[in-house]
Amino acid sequence: MRVRLPLLAFSLVLLSSLPAFGADDMDFAPVSVEGDKESAGELDEALAAYKKRDWLRASLILHRIVARNEVAVTPVEQKAEYTLGKTLYRLGLYQASLNFFDHVVQAGPEHRYFKATCKWLYYLSRKLSGDPGLLEKIAKYKAEDCPTEFRAEMAYLLGQFHYKKGAMEQALQALTLVTPESRYFPKAKFLQGIAYVRLEQPKPAVEAFKDLLKATASSDNPSEDLKYFNQLAILSMARVFYSTGQFRQAVKYYDQVPLDSVLWLDGLFEASWAFFRLNNHEKALGNLHTLNSPFFGDEYYPEAGILTSVIFYSNCNYSKTRDAINEFRLTYEPLRDEIKGYLENYSDPAELYGFLSRLQSEGKSMSARVQQILNAAFQDQQLKRIAAYVRELDREVDLIRRSKSSWAQSELAKLIIQEIEVIKSLAEHEAGALAKSRLKRVVDELGDLISQSLKIEFEVASAEKGVLENRLQGAGFENRSTQKGPLYATDDEHIYWPFTGEYWRDELGYYLYTIKSECGR
Repeated sequence: MRVRLPLLAFSLVLLSSLPAFGADDMDFAPVSVEGDKESAGELDEALAAYKKRDWLRASLILHRIVARNEVAVTPVEQKAEYTLGKTLYRLGLYQASLNFFDHVVQAGPEHRYFKATCKWLYYLSRKLSGDPGLLEKIAKYKAEDCPTEFRAEMAYLLGQFHYKKGAMEQALQALTLVTPESRYFPKAKFLQGIAYVRLEQPKPAVEAFKDLLKATASSDNPSEDLKYFNQLAILSMARVFYSTGQFRQAVKYYDQVPLDSVLWLDGLFEASWAFFRLNNHEKALGNLHTLNSPFFGDEYYPEAGILTSVIFYSNCNYSKTRDAINEFRLTYEPLRDEIKGYLENYSDPAELYGFLSRLQSEGKSMSARVQQILNAAFQDQQLKRIAAYVRELDREVDLIRRSKSSWAQSELAKLIIQEIEVIKSLAEHEAGALAKSRLKRVVDELGDLISQSLKIEFEVASAEKGVLENRLQGAGFENRSTQKGPLYATDDEHIYWPFTGEYWRDELGYYLYTIKSECGR
């Protein structure tokens, strides 16, 4: 009993989070044992232990069978390999489970449990969504290889795989198989729309986003996930219309992003460009005025400074143009240099990932803007998934190492830890490379915006020189706008109220900036 009690204790830690037995778990049909009688007897013993939920004992026996040969060939070995994957899943060791299921996947349809493994890959996709190689394993399957109840979800994952590979046509073929009843339908429709955008096909993109709007608006009590996808569909529609030069339609959809949405500021900023293209400078500057409010002091919209300066320049207001440029450069040149320094000091992706992770978790000293950018980088869905994946790998290793059971000292446990450590190292390298590319893109974009600001500054200097020369030559000069007082009509629900330096939350998004052109006729 002294040996068995720790094993039992280790099992009880895991039981609460495990899914119930399915029909597949109770499949203990006999297999051919010709030439493999010793292993067949062990397999029967392992299956009996599995049936009693003694997964630790079952896993040890199953591993003893599969470890005898590098490739499972006989029916007994193949069933042991497949059952070991299920057993480790039951133990909450998801990466270890995937490692053994991967043997089945790599063997292909010749493996007698190839099709049966499909549903377990689906289960594991919920546990290991950040595993970079999991989608590639799923891509080995055709829709008809998987049980009917999993086909829609597997089609979405397959579409996601092809999308990431840049194969848009193949992605769309898979995504069309996701049915409206599936929990992945909103995600599939969004990915469809984005795929069409990348194929430069705006009309089917809009149709996909409209389908997404209908699907997310039909629920009487929508989840937060559905609300988010509804708002994302609205924003995506606006972006498609903007990209095709339909600026009024774009504004119509930007205005529909609700104030309490996490996407509202993105919509507000992007609408500023649409208003600028519509020559509605007052509304464009009003939106940018909202972005500059103290409520959003830590938000990252560097292009807003460039747009502000462009609008002032187009109205020949050179003093305010220069003020906007100076404010932009004072804020973003040091920011670019700080991020650039991090990239230079940590050239190895894994080291960069470790450094950034420590910065986040320990709250070490960095500028507020860099902290905001770092948070945004780690909110990137792909990087977020990989970071969660690394934490899951740590959890599994820690689970084994903290255990006092004899199972934790077994060859199987040592193999699992060894393989997970290698996989974790690769995942951290990939996460670091992804973070590095995100931060390098920030540096490059800031460098480009700073270059634009220098060009605008040069244009301002040239324009001011021209104005001065005209005055010296006695040329007439008059303002285009001589209007006095309020520029906007009001109604029963609105009044014209001048800004006095104080921001109110209920005014955010409704500001209009009174601007008078100083360009001579």
